[in-house]
Amino acid sequence: MRRHRGGLARVIVYLLAVAGLLSCSGPVITAVGDSNELVIIHDQDSAKLVELVVDAMEARCSWLLEEPAFKTTLTTLERSGDLKNLRHVLLVGTLDGGAVGEMARKLFPDLREDTPPTISFTEDVWAKRQVVGAVVGADSRAVATFLREHGDRVRADMEEAALARLSTALRETAVKAGMAQAMSERFGWSVSPPSGYDFYTTDAGDGFVFFRRTRPDRTVFVYWTDGGPGFVSEQFALSRRDEVGTRYLDGDVIEWKRPVEVERVDFLGLPAVRVSGWWSNRTLVGGGPFRTYCFHEPSSERVYLVDVSLFAPGFDKTALMRNLEAIAHTFAAGE
Repeated sequence: MRRHRGGLARVIVYLLAVAGLLSCSGPVITAVGDSNELVIIHDQDSAKLVELVVDAMEARCSWLLEEPAFKTTLTTLERSGDLKNLRHVLLVGTLDGGAVGEMARKLFPDLREDTPPTISFTEDVWAKRQVVGAVVGADSRAVATFLREHGDRVRADMEEAALARLSTALRETAVKAGMAQAMSERFGWSVSPPSGYDFYTTDAGDGFVFFRRTRPDRTVFVYWTDGGPGFVSEQFALSRRDEVGTRYLDGDVIEWKRPVEVERVDFLGLPAVRVSGWWSNRTLVGGGPFRTYCFHEPSSERVYLVDVSLFAPGFDKTALMRNLEAIAHTFAAGE
């Protein structure tokens, strides 16, 4: 009994400290960690929920050669310490008395005991530029059922929230520096890579610009042409990506011996075709992952390809590709 009461006292002290933290004006440090790192905060007695959420968040990505979507670190609120300062945090627990549930109630005041399990997000709880998600429900059975049935959605939503937070930060920096406006005035669109990227352009009529950073080699390109919504197709995206790579990227082509995924997705509010796969260059003997978004931008009556690619032997690809995709998601037209 004494042990139990002592543990409860520690939880109460911790929650009071958190309440004090949340009442301040906001965090003063910036979140740290790679874009594929995820801290999962759980209650001590929630082993089954932990197993289910780890399985969901570490799902393997075929086009990235079976790398996991996230690398997870497990902790409890009592022991989380500086782990709470990482870029991505996910709370998993119940609303029937656990410390995670109490924390979730503070972050999401609309939660009630009868609220069906879902995933909710907020930002900048313990650090600036941080994403904090919560999967909670009335009891363990409800949360476990939700994770079994919707684990893929939980992971996809976490990835989307991570991309949105990172792209917002990149965009804010570029706007503040005047880079976004200058690019928009010149091309009719802008993207916002971080510092360290070199900028290359071609003849004005070619409709092609790319950005590159080395060590490891990362490339972002934007291609555009006049056209309507009918251009947004699997055939156009695949053929034009190969044409652009052959002409401007030293002969890069899609590597069909590796998995290639073509999907209809939403890209910044616009219908798009997304191609995820592997590029190769037989002359230069290289290759790596790429992701292309093909979409129609109605205000300019243009069709765009926004593409990110990577050549990084020996590096984990997921974090680097997520950073690149965040750059793609800073795209803005006609400002």
